[in-house]
Amino acid sequence: MSRELDENAEAQPRAGRLSGNALGAVFMLFSAVGFTAYTILSKTLTEEVHPVFLAFWRAFFACLLSVPIILRVGLHKMRTKHPGLLLLRSLFGTLGFTLAIVALSADYNLTFSQFNAISFSRSLFVTVLAAVFLREVVGKHRWGAVIVGFFGVLIMVVPGVFMFWTPVAPEAGFHLDTGTICAILSAFFLAFAIVLVKTLSSELSAVALLTYANVLSSILLLPFAIYYWSMPSLETWGWIVVMAGVGFVAQFCYISGVSIGDASFLSPLDYLRLPMATGADLIIVGMLPGINVWIGAAIIIVSAGYITWRDRKKVAQKVTVLQKRM
Repeated sequence: MSRELDENAEAQPRAGRLSGNALGAVFMLFSAVGFTAYTILSKTLTEEVHPVFLAFWRAFFACLLSVPIILRVGLHKMRTKHPGLLLLRSLFGTLGFTLAIVALSADYNLTFSQFNAISFSRSLFVTVLAAVFLREVVGKHRWGAVIVGFFGVLIMVVPGVFMFWTPVAPEAGFHLDTGTICAILSAFFLAFAIVLVKTLSSELSAVALLTYANVLSSILLLPFAIYYWSMPSLETWGWIVVMAGVGFVAQFCYISGVSIGDASFLSPLDYLRLPMATGADLIIVGMLPGINVWIGAAIIIVSAGYITWRDRKKVAQKVTVLQKRM
């Protein structure tokens, strides 16, 4: 009897320690806060420096921050048999976060709420790209969710098409501003990077992938940073370092959270970025997003959540089948 009690005690988490999902939720919360601060700093800093110049230093300083972590885990963890895929993943990732900074730049009127809501379409792009390039089987339910999700994107970014929801001038018509286009392209390229990570994660850890991404992004962006070179003030340099550090910590928290907890449980917590971004709009810009943004964002979140739920259900069914065979 005492032996059974000891085994049960060992099977349960120690008192005072968080479970995997609870600890993962904490990481996701810090990640959401970090990404919100990162977007605010990005928009503010582009008032003084070019977005591409900022993107380079974001990658370079993040690369310096990742060096101690790699030295701790060991350089042997950086070996790869797919350098081409790694370079391609870094190229798409670089395009993704650079276009995100361009979309948020002071040159355009895209709000934090709009940008974050558009960024949630990444999961929709991931489903499409995984079906095309990874030959993943996508059923009618997931395809339906993807179509509904993209309809939500359309409602959000082209309010003139849905005049019964958003009062606009009749001459507004079908119009996409450059900032919105950059935000959509950013979501697409980051989704492509995520799809490639699914292949590369079988041999490389999340920290190794993050380090490679920052190193290669620095190299890819260097010529453009030289072209758009400027000499910001000492205070601005300090904020650039802070932005890179906040972005790196936010990425690290997101990766840590997903690796510790159940992805299907933690993924919806990423949507905390939307109310945080709304708060930033209210405090910094002094305005709230229009009704079309809320409706479109709600549709995207529901469709993306449904895709996550379907994936979890399919995995559970496969596990059940395997257990029955055993």
